[in-house]
Amino acid sequence: MSLAGSGRTSSKVTAGPASIRIVEPRDSGGADMIAARARVRDVLEHEKITTYLQPIVQLRGRKVVGVEALSRFSATPVRPPNEWFVEAVAVGLGEELELLAIKSALSLLDTLPSNVYLSVNVSPVTVVAASLGLCFWGTQWSRVVLEITEHAAVRDYVALNEAIAPLKELGARLAVDDAGAGFASLRHILSVAPDIIKLDIAMTREVATDRGSRAMVAALVSFARESGAVVVAEGIETKEQLRALSDLGVGYGQGYLLGRPTRPLEG
Repeated sequence: MSLAGSGRTSSKVTAGPASIRIVEPRDSGGADMIAARARVRDVLEHEKITTYLQPIVQLRGRKVVGVEALSRFSATPVRPPNEWFVEAVAVGLGEELELLAIKSALSLLDTLPSNVYLSVNVSPVTVVAASLGLCFWGTQWSRVVLEITEHAAVRDYVALNEAIAPLKELGARLAVDDAGAGFASLRHILSVAPDIIKLDIAMTREVATDRGSRAMVAALVSFARESGAVVVAEGIETKEQLRALSDLGVGYGQGYLLGRPTRPLEG
């Protein structure tokens, strides 16, 4: 299975603020909760989010086949992106913030070569939500990969797969993120049947020195081969890691050694 895009040119993707539906939670909570909600609402209403793109590379030949969209926030307080998403979920605005991040990422699709795909992170809850499709209106689905993080538990695989099925029919691909880290395990991967299995950064970090990590990577590579998926290793930072992953049959990777996240010029 190849990770390259279809090579066809996508249409320009635009989505106005109306595509982001803000729903207030019923329980207003205390002062801390009110302040947290105000911070997230400020990000949503003023779109204080910027998308950076990190290349996903074929390890043999170093050809760029895709990019992962990574969110950065210009709002205060200054903190890691994952903390913004955690806070948004806590105040009942998690889905809205994810949709804004996806909208920002899709606005960059036309800046990419036509044979390079765009990978966007999405939670199982947002995949199931009907509003997800609004963000992708007019998008060439064959150039999109939906990355479902394993750090979020999937409560209903039937509902998730039912939501994914029509998107796959349109050409979208599915990736399981952080494989080997959280709720994923082989059972999770079997239930989702992804096109792409992304190795957790912890496995990549130890692959050149730890026998257990190498054995796990080898097992996932074998599993992917039998199931028709491909493996992407995240967090490659050293030549030793790159060599070990290549020797184990990992076909693709991303990390600082291969390319840092950058903000592309919009065209």
